[in-house]
Amino acid sequence: MEARERIGLAALGTIGLVLSIGGFVLHSPARQSAAAEAAMAGREAADPRPIAVASPAGQAPAAVPPAQPTPYAACLRKGIGVTLGKTALRVPGPPALTLVTGEKADEEINFSTKAGLEKACSQPEVTAKALVLTLEAMDKPFGAAAGWRAEFCKEGGDRAMLFLCSGEERQAGAPRSLVTVALYEPASFQGDSLFQAKAPDLDNFKAWKDRLTKAGTPPPAQPDGDYDIYPGGIWLERDAKSAAPFLVSCDVDGLPVTGQHYCVGTLGLQEGLRARLEFRTMTPEIGREAAAAAANFKALLAAWQAAASQSAPVSSQPGK
Repeated sequence: MEARERIGLAALGTIGLVLSIGGFVLHSPARQSAAAEAAMAGREAADPRPIAVASPAGQAPAAVPPAQPTPYAACLRKGIGVTLGKTALRVPGPPALTLVTGEKADEEINFSTKAGLEKACSQPEVTAKALVLTLEAMDKPFGAAAGWRAEFCKEGGDRAMLFLCSGEERQAGAPRSLVTVALYEPASFQGDSLFQAKAPDLDNFKAWKDRLTKAGTPPPAQPDGDYDIYPGGIWLERDAKSAAPFLVSCDVDGLPVTGQHYCVGTLGLQEGLRARLEFRTMTPEIGREAAAAAANFKALLAAWQAAASQSAPVSSQPGK
């Protein structure tokens, strides 16, 4: 249940009786066997020096060759075929990735563990209930995941690959803004079940707003870039090009916004998919941060879909 164990969520704002957002970082200790295995693999990858092996008396100790690159590097960079609802994706497998494959807690493929890599790379395609990226795992400087990340990122790549490896442009030492991405089909899987608290729901928000408007007391709103701010720390994308604007809730106490904050948002997508995005705000302009988080995620999704189209077998055409 590693994906559910690592996914973080800070306290969120509330909105009336209909929309209530609240949460805390969900962290539990990893299972000892998986943790020990990852730690051992990390030590082996991090220390390439020859290891002295005991030899018979009078003979020089034999040296074990340095650790070789993980055999999974090519598999990870090529990507894993993922079917999610009606959508086909090919997702490069960094240690940040977890594929939820069933309803039970342990039905998942965690790419930060050796067992998860073996399982993923041994099959051409995975049918998943949800896809989760815990992006902070890409920045860990130690352990097995750090070794795999170094191999995964060493050859550069397209915009999506560079974003996975480096994140947004930011000052040295500053944490990533986009922290977690969860992609799922709400019609067949309750994606919020992966988290302690639910993300804001667009239908609930509209019902709340319509009820107050009909009562003659519409909720006040003020602009923030391409978003409107509503009471309770709610940001709603304005004039969205799609029918499903980005709805975001942040742990702000009031306006104007000051300091750093943690936000969670839901974004409706084509083919019935929904994305849940968690991000930090490093500026009081939360609307700008929300727009950047959505844009970076959409770049990832477009790259995954394009890769799936390029790798799909060409169907036979009539007359050929």
